[in-house]
Amino acid sequence: MTQKTQQQPKNTSISKTLELSKSNIMIQKLTLFILLLFTTHLQLCTSFSKLNDAFTSNGNTLRKKHKLDGKIPILSRKVPLVIDSIPFVTIWELEKPSKLIEMWWAADLDSSSSVSKEKIGDPFGVVFWPGSILASQFLGEHKDEIFNSTVLILGAGTGVEAQASALLGAKRVIATDISKLTMKLLKYGAEQAGLGDIIEAVQFDLYSKEKLPECDIVVAADVLYNEELARQIGLRCVEVLTRPNSPKVIITDSQRFHGTDFLADINDLLYETGKELHWEYFLLKNITGSGVMIEGDQTYDAKIRMVSDGWNKIM
Repeated sequence: MTQKTQQQPKNTSISKTLELSKSNIMIQKLTLFILLLFTTHLQLCTSFSKLNDAFTSNGNTLRKKHKLDGKIPILSRKVPLVIDSIPFVTIWELEKPSKLIEMWWAADLDSSSSVSKEKIGDPFGVVFWPGSILASQFLGEHKDEIFNSTVLILGAGTGVEAQASALLGAKRVIATDISKLTMKLLKYGAEQAGLGDIIEAVQFDLYSKEKLPECDIVVAADVLYNEELARQIGLRCVEVLTRPNSPKVIITDSQRFHGTDFLADINDLLYETGKELHWEYFLLKNITGSGVMIEGDQTYDAKIRMVSDGWNKIM
């Protein structure tokens, strides 16, 4: 009994040692497992970080990122057109348009601002607007009239309707805008879409005394920002509609700002031609576009007015 009593602590000590050894092994395995998970997580984070350098998530759509001129952050956007032959076009927008617009407003309020409004240019053309979708859809309905034509676009912006015209078979698209930055965005988008040989990005001031180029079709989508600009668009319409062989015209406006209904004035000027223009109204649902003054996108319904002249009737 005495010997058994003396051996009992020894066996217990060995048992405890074995249990501690097993516990240490489990802890080591668990530690290795955690380290493996952490390493994998870091690798995934690095991969996603690299991926994010080229893409940014927008719902289920991946938007490509690029630096225009090596320094201006821009994003691609697929704009759905719902045209049989053209489901969408891909244009490029300024990544953070709100900053540019804030600078523009600041320069407007403070004449002593270090950056003038003239240098900033028109800040609203750096993103697409829903009127360009309606204009493109209208052009798609008149595909036969677009084919082999010269299309002139006033206030072309990021180039939605310019790309649509080119894809519908126009032989030449003259896309004009007053903003140098907007023209760079449009030109880059046209080149990326393989349409650079058809679309010409031309800086043009609607208020200049220079006449509009000869063309078969004139498009102006969402350019009626204020009463003065709307009046000038109207005068440009009179310019082309009183030509001997007047081009077809399509104008859309999703903003419908106060004082921008220019039709009464130009209908008086067009009286001798026998032309009288009228607005038509359309509703485009679930338009997703830049928040402009806020970060991120917004989805909304857009009530758009449109005026057109010279087109064949769709049967």
